[in-house]
Amino acid sequence: SVYEVIMRYAFASPTSWVHETVVMLVAVSFAFAGPAALAGNRHIRVKVLYDSVGPTVRLWLDRFNDLVAFLFCLGMTYAAFTMFWDASHNPLGEWQLERSGTSWNPPFPALVKGVIMVALAIMCLQTLLHFVQSLRGKRAPEVDDTENTV
Repeated sequence: SVYEVIMRYAFASPTSWVHETVVMLVAVSFAFAGPAALAGNRHIRVKVLYDSVGPTVRLWLDRFNDLVAFLFCLGMTYAAFTMFWDASHNPLGEWQLERSGTSWNPPFPALVKGVIMVALAIMCLQTLLHFVQSLRGKRAPEVDDTENTV
């Protein structure tokens, strides 16, 4: 982005590839943020009910949450697969990546859809593992969110 600003305003020579590349990299980073947050047990929770019940009910709430999250991720992975398939194959079923349609015309739309599919598949596996752990009676470790507050 800094390169694009310098080229555009200092040299009056804007580029088309920098903006598209930055948008693609941000999309990829965002897609892998979900599995990273889930792996580190740092995803957003609403704990009003969870904090007001005992350990046995919490375990059942964990099981319910893990099952619902797994089913949701499974459905989203399937939807991402269909989107990636459409972006990576032409109507005849041959391999042909969807392109951006700009003057540079990179295959970033298809690549980003593939990354989203992979990230969702990883989250699907993670939620399945969390569900198995909760069935075994193990709760996810608590994360202290106050350690980095100012």
